[in-house]
Amino acid sequence: MIQSRKGFHDIPHYPLETRIVTRVYAGPLRRYARYSALRDSMYGPEIPRIRVIWALETKWSAFPVLPPKAGASEVRGIMPSPWVPQGFEKNQTLAASKWYEGYHLHCPVEELQVCHHVAAHQGESLVPNANGELVALLGPWDRQREFILPRRGSLEIAENGSPFTEDDIVTDGEEARSRGWMIDVGGIPLAIAWAPFFLRNNRQVLAVATIPFSDQDSSLVVEENSGNHNATSEIQGSVQFWEFAAEEDSSKEGMATPAKRPSRLLGAKCFSWGRPKRMQFCPVPMDESASPSTNGILAVLCSDGRVRVIDCKAIHEDQAPMVTFGQDNDYNVEVTCLTWANTNRLALGHSDGSITLWSVYPKTLLQRHGAHTTYVIDICSAYPSNPYLVASVPVGGCATLTDMSHPSSEFTYFPVPAISFQPNLLCWNESMQGFMALYPSSTPNTTIAFLHHRFFAQARSICTGPNTLTCVSVGTTHPFILVGCADGSVFACNALQKLFKQKGEPLRKLKIFEHEYRPVVATRSSQGNSIRGAVRILQGYLPEVNDDPRTEKRKEMDRKKRLEREKKSKYTASGKKKGRPKKNAGLEPEQPEEEHDLEGELQEKLASRVVIHEPLTRVTAVAWNPNTNFSCWAASAMASGIIKVMDLGVEDFRA
Repeated sequence: MIQSRKGFHDIPHYPLETRIVTRVYAGPLRRYARYSALRDSMYGPEIPRIRVIWALETKWSAFPVLPPKAGASEVRGIMPSPWVPQGFEKNQTLAASKWYEGYHLHCPVEELQVCHHVAAHQGESLVPNANGELVALLGPWDRQREFILPRRGSLEIAENGSPFTEDDIVTDGEEARSRGWMIDVGGIPLAIAWAPFFLRNNRQVLAVATIPFSDQDSSLVVEENSGNHNATSEIQGSVQFWEFAAEEDSSKEGMATPAKRPSRLLGAKCFSWGRPKRMQFCPVPMDESASPSTNGILAVLCSDGRVRVIDCKAIHEDQAPMVTFGQDNDYNVEVTCLTWANTNRLALGHSDGSITLWSVYPKTLLQRHGAHTTYVIDICSAYPSNPYLVASVPVGGCATLTDMSHPSSEFTYFPVPAISFQPNLLCWNESMQGFMALYPSSTPNTTIAFLHHRFFAQARSICTGPNTLTCVSVGTTHPFILVGCADGSVFACNALQKLFKQKGEPLRKLKIFEHEYRPVVATRSSQGNSIRGAVRILQGYLPEVNDDPRTEKRKEMDRKKRLEREKKSKYTASGKKKGRPKKNAGLEPEQPEEEHDLEGELQEKLASRVVIHEPLTRVTAVAWNPNTNFSCWAASAMASGIIKVMDLGVEDFRA
């Protein structure tokens, strides 16, 4: 029965059949919506918001894979967030400096745990120090050379990927520019974070949380189970701080370029709280004029299940953990992940599935919300435009978005239950006003998805990797993403262009480099060997199609079925329904060899997802630099102990 007219207050019929699971999205945004319809639904109906996203899409549409190396004064240059009021960053910096001064003035001295200097011979046992150096194969793929990368050493990298030397001269007679560094931290870097600076342009600081290789050595499992394992050594942890010198790019006003000087290890924070597992700098930088000695406020999650907030002052000064967070009243409830909401707000995920919001000083638990029923593996705040929107991903269950200003009523979730074991796959994209995360699915996949904060229940595919994904990062001043994989490769693409793609528009992604590690085969004669392994860095790849091989394979299969149906219909229409068909009548016309191999090539790409690689080959963390003048800088950490810092900005030849 069709009802022609309805009363204004009539309750409409339930739109789904009762036999279908009710955990589905049935809102105004449809899966088939593209470009203008998608833009108006996600960012409208307010005209000013539509104009903002339109301007961003126009601004970055000319750069499909990497951001341009252009200052804020240029038309296609980098820019602060357009979704916050003008002067927002400066006001946040002034407020943070005022809060920082108030903390040091009013905090009781007895609440501070003052640190002290450690002698060099004692610090060697606290900071991971690998037994042996690395042999690195660097340079263009067809003429690579061997280089020795010393422990805690550094190499300046040139444009072609080989170590930079002062004798390098380009064809026009000018000195070659340095494009970054490669360092060996002596352990497995689980997390990296750039220190935020407001006005500093001469140097950048990268914090690295490392653990010894023995912590993830499968050969030591038998020794650990037999009782010979030294458990006391695992209570020691450290965070290293590396400094990278910069110089102003003469051709680009306001933009910085890597200096032709080696990076420097400033020092390390050593503690007995356990191994560092996660860490994140407070996104609000301090005013350098008011606090010139600090590199920022760092939150570190340790293996004892607690989060410590550390004031990262200069190394020569006394250090003091500002505050420690954790659930002391609940038995066996530990902190599993963390994210900053602003200077004085820290959101934490817990092993019981709850998420909490804390005040750093004075230390106060403001909220606790039961968002999940299992271990929370990732959490992320939508700072700066929506700081109290917190997305969380559990080990088993649905990814959830909670408004911590109204946690009891304002929350939503992605309707597909998923199982997630990999952290570092959730981040906030300020330009696109949404979250980048591993596509929530009940089956394993290698796709990064975009979830808009207004339509969190619907995901859009952005980038698909060739192997298991391990980490993702988004720029703070641009929409470009970096994706790390278990096979050692790092990909980049323009997420905004992918979201608003036109039908038939060619989209590209770029493999920045590929890292491969090979350990030294343990023999009796190699016990005194000073080499622990070899790494190879390949770069110079061409852009490739940014699409999912599963989708392309399905399209190819549908195309072949359609051709078969057309051939059958033509054969039937010709009147030859009976009798034996002519020879080769049922075969398709001869096609180029490339078309016959297309489905096979796609099948090979899909097969690469399950290839198992050397454990220390994987990319453990990637991070874009959040500072405006350094927003084209990125750092990538590999499990072999290598960290590669790169200037990925490209030249705009049309300017």
